[in-house]
Amino acid sequence: TGWGVKLDYTWQKLYVAAAMNRLKSDNLSPTTTLTTPTPAAWTGAGGGTNTQDNQFYAGATYDFGILKAYLQYVNRKDTSTLNTNYFAKRSAQQIGVRSYITPTIEGWASWGNGKTQTWGASRPSANFVAWQAGLNYYLSKRTNLYGIYGANNLASSSVTNGAAINNAGFAVGVRHTF
Repeated sequence: TGWGVKLDYTWQKLYVAAAMNRLKSDNLSPTTTLTTPTPAAWTGAGGGTNTQDNQFYAGATYDFGILKAYLQYVNRKDTSTLNTNYFAKRSAQQIGVRSYITPTIEGWASWGNGKTQTWGASRPSANFVAWQAGLNYYLSKRTNLYGIYGANNLASSSVTNGAAINNAGFAVGVRHTF
């Protein structure tokens, strides 16, 4: 079972949107225990197994004329309907800007951070911070060259193992839409 709702509002150059979903899946067969069948998050049309999946999104954009700014927030929590000590949750927020530097060159930059916790009583978690910057060079309305550079830092605060992962990468290419 489930339901979802979305609200949005536009006022001149401001656009604000919020959405929320609540989805529940139960398998109440006589053989059901804490781990049989294993609680599983909703991953597609097939749904989850013995989970309550709550999702929330909010975002806003504002067009300042020379640049457009945006911010977003997402939150999702999947909780076992058999034992609420078993859950997975994540939340993140992002802020960014994009602007045309010349009539054919568009640039953007964004920064975000968040946290994730996984199933189980020990509740291992990880925090992340990421940023990205890029350029589009428009050859025509349907074709552009692009370059993107980004980096992230993931720090685990697991009870049994602490770890940090730092990644950076870039991409260059040509995009053509048909």
